[in-house]
Amino acid sequence: MKHEFHIGAEAIVDMQHILEQLQVTHVFLVRGKKSYIQCGAADTLQTVWNNLHCQVTEFDDFSTNPKEEDAHKGMACFNATNADCIIAVGGGSAMDMAKLIRYQAMQTSSNHIPLLALPTTAGTGAEATKFAVVYKNGVKHSVEDELILPDYAIVYPPFTYNNSPYLTACTGIDALAQAIEAFWSKNATVESKEYAIKAIQLLWQQLPQLVLNSTPQLRDEVAEGAYWAGRAINITKTTAPHAYSYAFTSDYGYPHGHAVALTLPFFIALNGNDELYALLQTNRDNCMSDMVAYLQKIDIDCNLKNIDIDAVLSKVNIQRLANNPINITNEIVQQLREYLRIIK
Repeated sequence: MKHEFHIGAEAIVDMQHILEQLQVTHVFLVRGKKSYIQCGAADTLQTVWNNLHCQVTEFDDFSTNPKEEDAHKGMACFNATNADCIIAVGGGSAMDMAKLIRYQAMQTSSNHIPLLALPTTAGTGAEATKFAVVYKNGVKHSVEDELILPDYAIVYPPFTYNNSPYLTACTGIDALAQAIEAFWSKNATVESKEYAIKAIQLLWQQLPQLVLNSTPQLRDEVAEGAYWAGRAINITKTTAPHAYSYAFTSDYGYPHGHAVALTLPFFIALNGNDELYALLQTNRDNCMSDMVAYLQKIDIDCNLKNIDIDAVLSKVNIQRLANNPINITNEIVQQLREYLRIIK
């Protein structure tokens, strides 16, 4: 399926041209709640709607971690309109919701329904992937289909400029982890590795600087890095750090990126090679401690309090774990358990 991307200060102008070419008359807008206004998207996009003289139906009635029933509700809302385009504006949840609605809509439509994705955080890479997350009975599921991939990624970094340091750290470390995992994934290709390296080069040094002192240039680079990390995992999928992250979020409320970060130092030591360590400016002997120090720099707290580690480890996502380059044996799980107990 065709995927087109526009990154930078002109991305909104590009989006207006795209909508004009598509002859869109009615937009179904899936958006975050407060974030849509706070990031400046409401004002910026109102100008676009006015210029196009198009009707807009907004949908934001879904959970932070979208549930199956939220997707059905969104689909019913979409069906009640004559919208000829779906636009997602927000973080990963808004992206997932829009992708699921378009996926369901295309099952019964003979016409292609364009999907445009505008991220307001720099991290999930959802604007560039054919995956969507949905919770069924409290369990996280990933849906994969070419119809889930947005037709257009509109990466307009100013929408991320007002993100808090902690949100910036959580989303940024998610993007960095995606790039690192894509680099070592057993599904890696020449193309995915190129995207992963590009992402790491835009994220590794910039993220700590950005958390400490936000500047437009750093925001722009991290937003672009997050996009390329998404492109990389769209080919490879994620691996062990993501596989072990889900229970930290579902059972203990850790934001997704923070949850992924908790095991990242361990798996960098397990899965890394000299090429990766050079990109991360470390070496095999020091990579774990250097990664822990990196997380401390961006204020990601790795001290696990009141966490049932055995329960968390038992809820690993087997599909994601299967992409890991090294088979995770019982011995390795025990080593991971000891690592988590030490940082606890």
